[in-house]
Amino acid sequence: MFYPKDKDELKKSVQGLLEQGKDVKFKGELKALIVPHAGYVYSGIVAGAGFKLLTGKNGLHYKKIILLGPSHQAYFSGAAIAAEDLETPLGVVKIGKVSPWLKEELIVEMPEAHRKEHCLEVELPFLQETLSKFELYALVLGEVDEEKLAQMIKKFIDNNTLIVVSSDLSHYLPYETAVKKDKETINSILNFNFSHFEACGERPIKVLMHLAKSLNWKPFLIDYKNSGDTAGDKNRVVGYTAIGYYK
Repeated sequence: MFYPKDKDELKKSVQGLLEQGKDVKFKGELKALIVPHAGYVYSGIVAGAGFKLLTGKNGLHYKKIILLGPSHQAYFSGAAIAAEDLETPLGVVKIGKVSPWLKEELIVEMPEAHRKEHCLEVELPFLQETLSKFELYALVLGEVDEEKLAQMIKKFIDNNTLIVVSSDLSHYLPYETAVKKDKETINSILNFNFSHFEACGERPIKVLMHLAKSLNWKPFLIDYKNSGDTAGDKNRVVGYTAIGYYK
């Protein structure tokens, strides 16, 4: 539904989006990304700009990916961790050892939270194309205390870890209204302002913001577009951003 099911076609699509993605320079080490999760025809070029920062030698030392996204399908408390390997047309993505995570009070094992959820799996082909070998910790967030979850995740971060948050911005607004709303949301993220949000991944974004604040990671804007800029009608658009954090 979101990207080609043919392996070669998907590979070509991801490589093209990485090449077309905006070039952004920053100083320091990349610690986290916020990227969109719509169909590639709509948000792929913005996601490509984010994941482009992992291409070449840049992505070689990331061995652990902690991937966070909002639940679109299931309603629950806590953060549901994927316990089984995931697969895309590009191959299997290995899930890391989850038993230490399951000892934490906020973490639940809930396969139904992942079964029909697209927001995490949409990011996997980009990770497969940019990183050589990595273990994945995939968390779908339900109702959860963002600051507490950030402190918990902090215990599982090492020098080889990259945090990836999957989120789109405003939904189905007229073009100019969406641009204004999305600018407010982006500014809130960049300035560690925990209000003025319009994003489906508000909760995972706030988890990352708490984490970044406590670890002194600095946010920077990579790209912003909406579906009116890419492949959609300008009367009802969905907003997309890519934001990085560096140390």
